[in-house]
Amino acid sequence: MQIANVYSFGRLAKEKQMSISELGSLGEFIGSIAVLVTLIYLVFQLRQNTLSMRSQSRYFVLEALNADLRQVQEEGFFEIAARANREDATEQDHVSFAMYVNGWFSHLEMLFLEIRDGALPKEFEDTLRWRTAFLFFSNPNMNQIWEEWQGYYTSSYQKYVDDLRRQDVAAIYAQRRHY
Repeated sequence: MQIANVYSFGRLAKEKQMSISELGSLGEFIGSIAVLVTLIYLVFQLRQNTLSMRSQSRYFVLEALNADLRQVQEEGFFEIAARANREDATEQDHVSFAMYVNGWFSHLEMLFLEIRDGALPKEFEDTLRWRTAFLFFSNPNMNQIWEEWQGYYTSSYQKYVDDLRRQDVAAIYAQRRHY
């Protein structure tokens, strides 16, 4: 039966008098359709992968920020801050508090970079702004800690924080509390 099919295709080709160049053109047309279908499939796959990566990025950033909040509750952030603010605070009290705060700044920098690079939606800017303002509003030593440690962060994040510090941080913090 296969021989008959080949024979009938050959007969059809003779009847239509298809030349080699016409057969080649037909092959190119079929090939271009296959390439087009493949490209459309790849566009859909790439779009789905991008959405998945953004979702994953959001999860990791928010998990890091929420870990900071859990740490505040579990490890007594306010006790550490209170010890660091006392006149008789030791160098260890200051270093412990500074390291704690720098962990927060690192996570906020990650949030800043994810927003800037488009991995997170722009609506996260309010969260970033409020959490950064909270750090400066929550403790009088925060500006000093930032001055000492800001060199560990990217220049774009340093500029962001410095611009925010020029604003009324207490008003930013108060505004968020009324949501």
